[in-house]
Amino acid sequence: MRRIIALICAVPVLAAAAAVTGTAAATDGLAPSPAASPPLGDEYYTATDLRRGLLDVGHLPKGYTVDGDDDGRISMVDTDACSVYGYSEFGGSGSFEITAVRRAFRHADGSRLAIQLLAYGPEAVPYWIGRTAEPPTRCPVVTEEGYTIRNTRLPLPDVGLPAAGMVRISRYEQGVPSRRHSAVTGWGPVVVTIEETRTSESNQARFGDIAKAAAQHVKKIADGPSLDDLKRGLLTLAELPTGFRIVADDTVATRAVFTEHDCDGTVQRFGDERTAARRTFARGAATVTVAVGINAGASGIIGAMDSRVGECPTTAAGKVAAPPTISTDMTVGGIVYQDEPPRLRGITVYREVISDVQVTMTDGIDLAEAEEIRESALQATWRVHD
Repeated sequence: MRRIIALICAVPVLAAAAAVTGTAAATDGLAPSPAASPPLGDEYYTATDLRRGLLDVGHLPKGYTVDGDDDGRISMVDTDACSVYGYSEFGGSGSFEITAVRRAFRHADGSRLAIQLLAYGPEAVPYWIGRTAEPPTRCPVVTEEGYTIRNTRLPLPDVGLPAAGMVRISRYEQGVPSRRHSAVTGWGPVVVTIEETRTSESNQARFGDIAKAAAQHVKKIADGPSLDDLKRGLLTLAELPTGFRIVADDTVATRAVFTEHDCDGTVQRFGDERTAARRTFARGAATVTVAVGINAGASGIIGAMDSRVGECPTTAAGKVAAPPTISTDMTVGGIVYQDEPPRLRGITVYREVISDVQVTMTDGIDLAEAEEIRESALQATWRVHD
């Protein structure tokens, strides 16, 4: 059965309990929901899967004890670290919920630590990191409703993954200042937030060590399919018209293959630095090339293809046309390059996997047959997770 794939674009919404900059997450629990319900259809992980990516006491410096676990559904919010509260509810018909898991700890020195994982989609990870990095330069000092809040950058040099950290010191009128350490990192489709409250400057290095441990631990569940898994999503000779042979079976950097030209003719590269499996077939001058990889820029490449077809079908990079509509409930994109000979390209997205098939239409391969090959490549993508 085909499955609906929901791509998450980088839109200005975050989860309330993430509390990168907010004040509620350190104490608020998550609304209970069935742990067997994945966050976005069956895209990523169940709550049980996500819990395997949480740190435990054995991963932390001495002095911590577990102070509770939560998993469930949380609402989305519009984040604004330059406000007193750090977030505001994002309600109305556009609001929705996602699944999250969270583990809280207490330290013997009185500080409180909370680590949260959200399988929110690969494009959300850099967005969250960027939003966490903004306040120290955009609003280093905020004064509002009697509060004075100072936001400074918290260096995280040893995390090993893209990350951003922030120190938020807030003081109400003439009261005692409170200090909060926050960090966001992530890998694949999983966002990781780490927050420590009731803490002090002397604990900053310890917090950095915890952020590093959390980043490395989440890779155990979020690294995605292996190269051998990706190879299962490649087309085989049995799925092609007769007469084709395999001429290459290799690998390629994702940012070298998942590309498209913009309307100025400039090459755009999508995704992060990973390795994709690739296979090339030939029958005379007709060729079929399929690459299967993990790509955080799937919606970007589909959008770029749509832009070429709709806004600039003729550029310095050549002419293009729209392909026939393919009947599927998966996320797909397509384009026909008006080269000599013409070339059909189809993109299929299944969970974190992207498949890119290109068919040169010559020597008996017409558009109808190229579309059948594109359909076969779409169905082959499911095998990655078999």
